[in-house]
Amino acid sequence: MSIKLLKIALIFFFISYNNSYSQGNEYHIVEKGETFYSISKKFDKSIEELKRINNLKGNTLSVGQKIIINVYKTEDEEIIKPYNEIKTNRVEGFASSINDSENSDKYLALHKTAETGTIIFVKNQMNENVVIVRVIGKLPETGNNDKIDIRLSRVAFEKLNAKDHVIPVELTYVEKK
Repeated sequence: MSIKLLKIALIFFFISYNNSYSQGNEYHIVEKGETFYSISKKFDKSIEELKRINNLKGNTLSVGQKIIINVYKTEDEEIIKPYNEIKTNRVEGFASSINDSENSDKYLALHKTAETGTIIFVKNQMNENVVIVRVIGKLPETGNNDKIDIRLSRVAFEKLNAKDHVIPVELTYVEKK
């Protein structure tokens, strides 16, 4: 269940992420009779480049299909990697609750290695409940955290329906480059 949920979330994430970067790009709408070859000659691009920037594998185009011809980006923006180049981490470890006095209603976490802002799918291995959290910082290297991989906000930890203070979990997240 969590793998299927991760794939769906990643698809929505990259669709919305791709749309946010699409405003400055130059597009072409495929017309009847056009092929990758004819479009590549028309815009002085290689067929391989057109396939790469559009994340297409095959040679099939459809009439009315919108394809990217040129990608414009600023110095700090990066072209999205094709889906098969995304590195997904899946690790098993232990989770506990963040000991805070505030009763936040947000699904947040502290993690040993994941960067701040990373979205992590946390699955309770005892009952297979899943919660999605955002990393807000590094888990401090203290004696209390020696055997803990992730600490969750109280509302997130409660969503996992944990029966103990420390539970075995499976963590799945995309590694940022």
